[in-house]
Formats: sequence, structure tokens, C-alpha cells
Amino acid sequence: MPKTRELIELFRAIGSHDLAQAATLSRKFAAERGARGQYRAERDLLGALNGMAKPPANGQNAALNTTWSVGGTLMPLPASKRLSELELPPAVRESFGEVIKEWKSREKLVKHGLPRRWRLLFHGPSGCGKSAAAAALAAETKLPGFLVRFDSLIGAYLGQTALRLRELFSFAEQTPCVLLFDEVDALAKRRGSPMEVGELDRIVISFMQELEHAHGEGFVIATSNLPKALDDALWRRFDLRIAFPKPKGSDLARFAERRAREFGFHAPATTLCQCRKTTSYAEAEQMVIAEARRRVLAM
Repeated sequence: MPKTRELIELFRAIGSHDLAQAATLSRKFAAERGARGQYRAERDLLGALNGMAKPPANGQNAALNTTWSVGGTLMPLPASKRLSELELPPAVRESFGEVIKEWKSREKLVKHGLPRRWRLLFHGPSGCGKSAAAAALAAETKLPGFLVRFDSLIGAYLGQTALRLRELFSFAEQTPCVLLFDEVDALAKRRGSPMEVGELDRIVISFMQELEHAHGEGFVIATSNLPKALDDALWRRFDLRIAFPKPKGSDLARFAERRAREFGFHAPATTLCQCRKTTSYAEAEQMVIAEARRRVLAM
């Protein structure tokens, strides 16, 4: 067990952003556990460094967010169709109608001390319209939409990701927008897995804390293809959870017919039959596009 003096040195190094010294002290504590035969503790401690095990080049101190910016982590959501143009089940469409009504009447709700729902979780199979619906909501509310790039958000050093999350949510508070965490499973998996390191659990906790205490002027939306993998405590942090079910064959055929008309042709029976057998709107759309491509090249 580290002595109080050694812990003070570690906390001082972290507080001053001297990550090279913090990594050195942390490796020392891990090695002491290994020397006592506590190999699992040694492994977990080293794993919790999550990229911090190697000190910065040339022994220089590294500020937690050097060369990082909120702008570099956000990608504008592509132009989207309106919600009325998307293939959505009645229950999903009804939920969106309620959210938009609350948005338009937000000042009225505030006067009565009532919050509107702005933290939304879309969950369901891949390719069923979750991301497209988020972009459509941005268009519907005339808010700028941004996709969070996880490759830029996840930092290599201890505590770096939590700091970046705080800045992202601060940006959302100051800039009304639709902030989309697409496939949030990568960020908020269930805690306690023996296959994960401690730092990942801390990221989940940080994300939940930011989500719970933020005061968004727009919307924060998370999508998940694997809702069972999400941490149980994350669910209650969202004001509204919308399930996007797997489409039926008839839904896919109707969608394919509409998309074909948009490309200027009637979908042949063979294409519609193939679309009925797919598992998502994304797959059906690709089949329609392939048919449209063949027709254009045959001209």
C-alpha cells in the first residue's frame, strides 16, 4: 500500500498535469503489488493507465487537452430529409411529434416550471433510421447538428476523456444544437466487465454525470445498436428512450418503392422481393440504388 507521502506526490503530479511523473509513480505502485504476488492488481493498475504508461516524448509535461479542441471533435450532420419523409413506425413518429411540440412551446413550459425532454436515446437494430432521425430532428428544429467523433474524444491519458466530455457538454449548453453520440455503446458499456480496464469505467461515470447535470439548450441524442450492452444506470439519465424496431417485409417493400420513384423508375418485382428479405432500410436502399445504377449505365 503506498504511503501517504507517495500518494501526495502522485496527486500533486496529477494536479499540475505532470503526467510523466504521475505515470512513473503509478507504475511504481503497480510494481510493488506485483512484487508481493498480487499480479491481478498489478495488471489492473497498469491497465488503468490506459495509454499513460509511456511518458510524453522528451520528458516534457503534457497538458491534458494539448492540440485538442471541441471543434475538431464535432462533424456537421449531413443534410437530412424531414421527419415526414422518413420511414418511421407510428409510435416513433408520435414520440417525435411530442418532442417537437415541447421544443416549440419551451418558453411556455419554463413559465410553468416544467422541463422539456432534450436528452434522447434511440435504440434498435442497425440501419433502421436512428441517425437519420437525429439529423431530421436538427432540420425540423432548425438547430445545427453535430456528430461526436469518438476517435478524437477518447484520450490516451488518465482523466483526459472526462475533461473533453465536460467541454463538449459545456459547448452544448452555450451553443443550442443537436449533439449526436452515434453508437454510444463504444462510450457507455456496462461497468464491471472483467475484460475492461478501470479507466473505461470512469469514462462511463463521467458521461453519466455530465448527462445528468447538464442544462442543454438544444438536444443531446445517443444511439445504440446494442442496448443490452449499455450500463443500466445510463438509461434513467435520458428523458426519453425511443425504440426503433426491426422493419417488417411490407415496410421494406413500401420504402423501396418510394425510393425507386425518387430515382425516376418503378421498382421491379424482383427488387421488391429481395428488399422484403433484408433486415433494415439501409440494406433495402442499397438494393434500390444498385438497380438505379444499372439502369443509368444501360442508357
